[in-house]
Amino acid sequence: MKKNIRKLHESFQHALRGLRLCIYGERNFRVHLTAAFYVTVFALLGRARAEQVAVLCLCFGLTMGAELMNTAIERLCDRQASGYDIFVRDAKDIAAAGVFVCAAACVGVGVCVFLAGGVLAHALAWLLAHLWAAGLVALTVPAALWFVFCYGRIR
Repeated sequence: MKKNIRKLHESFQHALRGLRLCIYGERNFRVHLTAAFYVTVFALLGRARAEQVAVLCLCFGLTMGAELMNTAIERLCDRQASGYDIFVRDAKDIAAAGVFVCAAACVGVGVCVFLAGGVLAHALAWLLAHLWAAGLVALTVPAALWFVFCYGRIR
């Protein structure tokens, strides 16, 4: 039993290592994380209903999971290719298309939740009534841009 627990613990360690590698090395993954942060902030400010939040969480998981798989495919392809290979190019393009399809579906969900569901209007009204909070949100933008474009480049 102790050996099984250790293996489960090791599985989590490996998964977290993979997540760290992707956060550190993949700008697109950081874009997804940043988008998830702002979507979550606006969903909370807009008082999204529990089922809306659940669907948004599924979208985050779907898109980030697709990005993780895309990264794994790209790294394997890069490791195996000894130069330009049309099949490797196609595999990488197809994997990237998978992320694009997931992200596009999530944008559709976001439009339904935030525009049709009225969450964005409620969030903006709340921010206009509480300008200090709007300033706080605005202050996070430079940090978010640094995270997306600079994090992982500094060694």
